[in-house]
Amino acid sequence: MTDNYGMKKRSIPGKSDLEAIRNQILDFACVAHDFRAETDEILHNGDWNGVFVVEFRDHPEEERLHCEAPSGEHFVRFWLDLEVDTKVWEKEHENILRVASRYDVAVDPAPAEGEGGKRLCRLYSRAWIPSFSQRIFGLTLSNLMECKGAVLSMFSDKPWRHVCS
Repeated sequence: MTDNYGMKKRSIPGKSDLEAIRNQILDFACVAHDFRAETDEILHNGDWNGVFVVEFRDHPEEERLHCEAPSGEHFVRFWLDLEVDTKVWEKEHENILRVASRYDVAVDPAPAEGEGGKRLCRLYSRAWIPSFSQRIFGLTLSNLMECKGAVLSMFSDKPWRHVCS
């Protein structure tokens, strides 16, 4: 089937596509960490939201990977949360955005709460649903983690690194 311009129309991903993606994520295996679902729900409108806990064997902290696939869209969005001191954000936000752009990751800063507090920033990436696979997911997760590590290492003496493959 083609549109008015002779271009092939793409089918709109449905619930079965989102369930297949969710199952691939739940089946994801990585030798460097443990991976499990914290929340996983397909809403009445067909949207899918999930939060996955990633426990790294080489680092004591765990990460929460958020996933969102609005029904009818061709992309799954993934994000990690990052807390940045408000004063650091004011001084370094351009550098943070520059570092994130090297990884093709978007930064969405939430408004700061209170004086001298922390600013929550989300590091976003997305994957195209028609070509989604465990390999694509692994690359997306690795890229987000490497980006977060690069941003955090801007403010630390120690390198921050997680290996996802």
